[in-house]
Amino acid sequence: MASARIGAEGAAFRSVLAGFDFTRPLLALTGIGCAQACVDQTARYVADREAFGAPLASFEGVSFPLAEHSTTLEAARLLCYAALWLRDQQRPHSAEASMSKWYGPLVASAAIKDCLLLHGHYGYAEEFGLEQRLRDVMAVEIADGTAQVQKIVIARERFGRSFVPYGKRPGQPK
Repeated sequence: MASARIGAEGAAFRSVLAGFDFTRPLLALTGIGCAQACVDQTARYVADREAFGAPLASFEGVSFPLAEHSTTLEAARLLCYAALWLRDQQRPHSAEASMSKWYGPLVASAAIKDCLLLHGHYGYAEEFGLEQRLRDVMAVEIADGTAQVQKIVIARERFGRSFVPYGKRPGQPK
């Protein structure tokens, strides 16, 4: 029924895809926020917890991973902001949206896993929430397209439509 149609006939799929360019950076920011909370929580934990007569934070094997994750999370956050800024400027941003959706959950998941490890077996305790945040980020990795889908979008946007997914090449049977 034409009166129930939301957009132009035949334009629904393009409309959904355009929505992905907005939701992908937002999803990535959700995962990055979860990871940042874990890094902040872990920094407090390792500053208070002692081993060998010193706070865990004084050991480079503990402090360096937290410094590295702080850096990669900030880089991922800025990539999301860049995609959203391009959208705000009404400029093409499909590649940047997919980059943020691929990279954000990737670094968020790695950060949370390391935070969980730095807590030892306590990392699995519900009171810390690390295990729940890890599951939340895993859900973000799947929503609006997996990492593989994001890489297809990035390759097509950057290098043209000759980048075909699933190993199919022009001239091969479908």
